[in-house]
Amino acid sequence: MTLAENSEPILYAQKVSRYFGGLKALEKVDLFVKKQEIMGLIGPNGAGKTTLFNLFTGHYQPSEGEITFLQEKIGGLKPYAIIKKGIARTFQNIRLFGQMTALENVLIGRHCRLQTGLTGAILRRPRDKQEEKEAEEAAVEFLKFVGLDGKKREKARNLSYGEQRRLEISRALASNPALLLLDEPAAGMNPQETTALMKLISKIRDDMEKTILLIEHDMKVVMGISERIAVLDYGKKIAEGTPREIQSNEDVIRAYLGDTA
Repeated sequence: MTLAENSEPILYAQKVSRYFGGLKALEKVDLFVKKQEIMGLIGPNGAGKTTLFNLFTGHYQPSEGEITFLQEKIGGLKPYAIIKKGIARTFQNIRLFGQMTALENVLIGRHCRLQTGLTGAILRRPRDKQEEKEAEEAAVEFLKFVGLDGKKREKARNLSYGEQRRLEISRALASNPALLLLDEPAAGMNPQETTALMKLISKIRDDMEKTILLIEHDMKVVMGISERIAVLDYGKKIAEGTPREIQSNEDVIRAYLGDTA
């Protein structure tokens, strides 16, 4: 039995909808994620999965409904405020600063936890220098955690595709989130990289005690590491349950394979 089975929801979406003009991208979606669980979010292309992530991270605002994180309403907050609350994410398409080193990319993720402002950066007081040193030490540890400590001086654009994926995860972890949102982290990976990613995600939950919600089309990844899975189709949640329950759910099979299934 995992901790998540007995824990309260860390994230709770109640009747959440998002409209773009006359298009209903999401319609009255209920979803909760428990502390320290790995939960999968799946569905056909255009089902509304990334839209839901964008609502959780403040890139979109709900048209209806309520989003609660750590028992606090976060609907309407800007992305920078939500990061400070403890939600970090990666993106379907890798968004790294290619000209910067791996270490510099992770330091950007750490920035929201620093106290030094513009004045401190200019004056370079002892306490500002100390915080900068501690931030760099922490960034090196995050790189080490994902297996990239030997690449800290390498420019992000020179890393392999799998390494760039891990770097993006390391940058997200540097903000010290309670909840980590992974948007198709296995996209474009070869089988060896995918297996390593699955181990890394489990390690993040087990060793760092993080809660993880991931969107993923690779069913091997979703079924292999998720404790619960929610399924969206045409903006509505059509199923939720354990991997075994989802695999045998007729509505899910129909959504992926059509009525003839």
